[in-house]
Amino acid sequence: MLQAMRDKVMGGLGWFIIGLIIITFALFGLGSYLQDKSGSYAASVNDVKISDRELQRAYQQQRAQMEKMMGDAFNPALIDEELLKKRALKSLVEKQLLLQAADEAHIQISDQLLAARIHAIPELQVDGKFSEQRYKDVLFRQGRRPAGFEMALRQDMRVEQLVAGFTGTVFVTRAEVDRSYRLQKQQRDFSYLLIASEPLQKNVTVTDEQVETYYNEHKNEFVTPERVRLAYLRLNDEGLGKGMEIPEDELQAYYEERKQALLTREQRRASHILIQVAADADEKTLNEAKAKAEDVLRQIRAGGDFAQLAKKYSDDPGSAAQGGDLGFFARGVMAPEFDETVFSQKVGDVSEPVKTQFGFHIIKLDEIRGSEIPKLEDVRADLVRELKQRKIDELYYEQLELLTDVSYENPDSLDAAAEALGMEVQTTDWLTADGGPGIGEYPKVLAAAFSDDVLEGGNNSEPIEVGGNDAIVLRVEEHEAAHPEALAAVKDRIIAILTQTRAADQAEAEGTALLQKLEQGSGLEELDKQDYMTFHKAEGAGRSAPGHNTEVVREVFRMPRLAEGKPLDRGFRLSNGDYAVVRLTGVHEPDPAAMSEQDRSGLERAFENMRRSLAQLALIRGLRARAVIDIPDQKP
Repeated sequence: MLQAMRDKVMGGLGWFIIGLIIITFALFGLGSYLQDKSGSYAASVNDVKISDRELQRAYQQQRAQMEKMMGDAFNPALIDEELLKKRALKSLVEKQLLLQAADEAHIQISDQLLAARIHAIPELQVDGKFSEQRYKDVLFRQGRRPAGFEMALRQDMRVEQLVAGFTGTVFVTRAEVDRSYRLQKQQRDFSYLLIASEPLQKNVTVTDEQVETYYNEHKNEFVTPERVRLAYLRLNDEGLGKGMEIPEDELQAYYEERKQALLTREQRRASHILIQVAADADEKTLNEAKAKAEDVLRQIRAGGDFAQLAKKYSDDPGSAAQGGDLGFFARGVMAPEFDETVFSQKVGDVSEPVKTQFGFHIIKLDEIRGSEIPKLEDVRADLVRELKQRKIDELYYEQLELLTDVSYENPDSLDAAAEALGMEVQTTDWLTADGGPGIGEYPKVLAAAFSDDVLEGGNNSEPIEVGGNDAIVLRVEEHEAAHPEALAAVKDRIIAILTQTRAADQAEAEGTALLQKLEQGSGLEELDKQDYMTFHKAEGAGRSAPGHNTEVVREVFRMPRLAEGKPLDRGFRLSNGDYAVVRLTGVHEPDPAAMSEQDRSGLERAFENMRRSLAQLALIRGLRARAVIDIPDQKP
């Protein structure tokens, strides 16, 4: 049979097909089939491209920040990945706009200032001091290199300087603070009558005809949504790593392999006092700065405390507050002149003023840490964890490939894939397109479950990655189409809805009648004559007004000021169906002169922060308006 097919293919029909292929290549070229897709990008800002890789990294960083912020409350199933990616892209576009503005403003960050910022990062410190080994380890775990990290941090600092220069001009007037204080601390006198709707429900009668009418008018509210029950296989680290052990000889071999990476270079910890001077300063300015540095050095030689003098005289904001301490660093991190001095000193030495592009430095060597390879026992836990993860990663991709192949080759069942991987098929409860328990919390799972190929075609899904090393293949076990609920099934719900609504209407009608009596001269307290009414009074109540209905208080503070001291009445329905009749009798504003300095400072800071945010927003909007921004995914 196969030979017959081969003969037909190599006959006239076969040569006809080959001819078509040749003509296609001749017309369009082989390149059209082998196009390089590497030119794709997530966005372009004034012809500067933001790569897909940058977007993915920004997305992962935002996700990690969200996880860190939420802690145990973090639930990856509730993350809207598309929204998070849009936010990540928006932040990258805005950062690129600000970086280009920083270029136009010629804003630069010195190596020394960058080093000081890195040394001040708590995650890179050991016992409160910068650790280069910790620095390497943290970057290694993040899959980053020092050069790339430092370039990114330098860019962040340039943007910070630009934004700080733009937003640092905001100010708040005393009159604005006074007005805000008067509003925030304002107090009001009022009384109100609450008419409860629940007791009035006993007076409501709902007929079958009314129920049927409501049902017919609101049929779209009484629909059982489409739902599915799923069977699935889940491949993740938890299952793959269970019971995994690392043999001692393998650990030893890995330690030998990693020795050079574990080797720590010689590090030196130094402190300095910087007398800053511009690189292009004239001779007079240079001499004055050098004289100042020499004067500080004389004070040190005379027994002055280096750390205290650094706090007093140093122009380096990153280290002055720490007494000039720069932490540990390896050769090549600092400016060449600075580096040469530090690595030629003995512990305790204090240098003569050293000139760099930043000014004059007085340098004290505090400590030397030699290069060494840590013992296996000191790094055992880390190496075991790395080896386990490496094995799990390798096994995961092997198993994922097998899961993909077997579930595709057997599209009408998961049994073959389960047997091949030694797993058990799991099932879910009923899930709707809005979600459900278990894997129903993942939007990707729901999208696959209700896709045509899986739902209508009855096929297994492709592997759905719901996290790092975490994939699910599913199929629909049961399916129920959306259908209207029968009137009998929802009758009680409709009766409850109509009863609550009509009781609330009765409460409002009574409240409206009471308002008319108030207009005729009655007092609010004397109208409290029913057991479903409660009278309340507040004097000198602020906006929080503990002990009083929050909806009532909110409405009271929305009411206008009193005209000629006359009481002001108002009625409104509350969210629970109750009705409130309110009488406002007094408005009291505090004297800003009585405001404490602490309160005034707090209000000023709040106003300044708000205006800085608005100023930054205005800056970005202005840059956007002038920029040419291209986002391929948003093209029609």
